[in-house]
Amino acid sequence: MFRRRYDLPLDREGATRLVPWIIALMSYLAALTLLAAVLLGSLAWRWTEGISGAMTVLLAPAADGAPAADEARLKAVRAALAAMPGVAGVEVLDAAEVARRLQPWLGAGVSADDLPLPRLLTVRLAADRRPDIEAMRQRLEQAAPGAVIDDHGIWRAEIARLAARMTTMAGLGVVLIALASAAVVVFAVRAGLAIHRETIEVLHLIGAHDDYIARQFQNHTTRLAFMGGLIALAVLGLTEAFLVQAILGLDPSLLPRLDLVLWQWVALGTAPAVLVFAGMLAIANATARQTVRRALARLV
Repeated sequence: MFRRRYDLPLDREGATRLVPWIIALMSYLAALTLLAAVLLGSLAWRWTEGISGAMTVLLAPAADGAPAADEARLKAVRAALAAMPGVAGVEVLDAAEVARRLQPWLGAGVSADDLPLPRLLTVRLAADRRPDIEAMRQRLEQAAPGAVIDDHGIWRAEIARLAARMTTMAGLGVVLIALASAAVVVFAVRAGLAIHRETIEVLHLIGAHDDYIARQFQNHTTRLAFMGGLIALAVLGLTEAFLVQAILGLDPSLLPRLDLVLWQWVALGTAPAVLVFAGMLAIANATARQTVRRALARLV
């Protein structure tokens, strides 16, 4: 397809030398935008999945600061929560672990013993039954007045809203990139039509149809887009390698890890690239054909 002989000397046009590089840049930006949207959606899904099956209970330190009183309140809260219908288990987060998670904000030189840190309990929910949140709040108030329960509803809603907006922006960005790529093809094809106007008129005189001439530009433009797509795929592969290393190095306490198997990583990396590559070829092919046919119709 890409090596067939052209009756028009399209390969020797200086005006189209930059087209593969422009298409490569557009393809790279579009694939990178799609990849970012997919990664953000995956991270948001992992995050919401992790917190949707659990709740957090915050138990403030006792007013007198007595460790014995804190432990008594902690045991009472744990027993009250474990007896609630829909609760699969209750885990107490160790005080040292709480201090470790707060260290990025407190600083390495601050000791947790110097601060009245609250105790945290993680409530794992049963998959087949949701607990009554209001009844849980009442029971907590009886066991330990001032205890706070967080069902992560606000977090889930905000994360879902952010992911939806970012996905919409990514889709809009891809559409704009596609329109810009189509405009580049239109300008390149029109330049070729202007350069080879006399040759096209001779081909008309000897009986060449508009479809035949349009296929000349169509195949040539698709070949340029193919070359640009290959360049974009090569650069995108390097970018994805750096992104994977960065994602695997994330702190699990700050962001969820994407623990994917090899084929899932391959699918995550290749799907946006393949979609953009095929889309750019289709845009170049269709845009070149329509541009030539409309120009030839005005020549008749």
